[in-house]
Amino acid sequence: MRSLGRRDIIEISYLYYNEKKTQEEIATLLGVSRFKVGRMLKKAVEEGIVSITINDPMSDLIEMEIALAKKYGLKKTIVVRTVAYNGETPFDQIGKAGARYLSRIATDYKMLGVTWGRTLRHMISNIDEMDAGNLTIIQLSGGMGSIEGTDTNMLTMMLGQKLGAKPLFLQSPVVVKDKQTKKALLKEKSVAEILSIARKTDLALVGIGLLNRQGLLRQSGMMEVQDYRILKKAGAVGAICGRCFDISGKPCASDWDDRVIGLTLKELKRTKHKVGIAFGEEKLDGIVGALNGKYLDVLITDEGVADRLLS
Repeated sequence: MRSLGRRDIIEISYLYYNEKKTQEEIATLLGVSRFKVGRMLKKAVEEGIVSITINDPMSDLIEMEIALAKKYGLKKTIVVRTVAYNGETPFDQIGKAGARYLSRIATDYKMLGVTWGRTLRHMISNIDEMDAGNLTIIQLSGGMGSIEGTDTNMLTMMLGQKLGAKPLFLQSPVVVKDKQTKKALLKEKSVAEILSIARKTDLALVGIGLLNRQGLLRQSGMMEVQDYRILKKAGAVGAICGRCFDISGKPCASDWDDRVIGLTLKELKRTKHKVGIAFGEEKLDGIVGALNGKYLDVLITDEGVADRLLS
């Protein structure tokens, strides 16, 4: 079998890409094996003889998604380019992207755990009703009381209705006044059983909470100013399930953490598939901390945050 030179590689490339001939047809024309044609096409790309360009503005987002997943060791990233004047809020635009993703994967899992958040609410609101089979929806932490329909109890119920799944509720606040109250609550059969089941969650939907006045923990009155000051001093940048962490992803040990009712970050980390949805400049440090702590397998965010994460 004759060896192939650069001219042959160019000819093979021209026949394949311009003339739309199959590798089998080219092999017959040139008297070589189809395997060799395939190798030459690969070589043409490697040597820059052929360059492949995807002519669509969405290709930039796909490139960002792949780069982010590689940088942070994620299974997948979804980057949304929000548009200001299309009649939808950024929350709805990000939420719809999350809803599409959840609808594709929901039936692959048995136990779906939920936290709270505004973006998470918009994600759940935008899910089309479907039958998710034997899926169970469960709270991963206690509740905060209803704030714009963003509380864990409300989201668990909504998601159960949308997916035709059984909801399990954790009848407890996310944080209690002292360790003794927490100890007593954890002895309650209803609370202990739900937390035990929650630890078996194989799919988790989590928001990344702010600790400042804009965050739901502060707005609900659950986190007092003194709690906030102590946590900020400890370097806290965000929270998942009410559990706070610093920019490196390390849990912030504090009196606050000792009073939280819900999965620990270590327990969350053991969940098979963890989907985080958060966007906006104000959430950047929290997202970085969550990524560094390996608390997420999938990140759904906006283009601005994605760009900052890659810079």
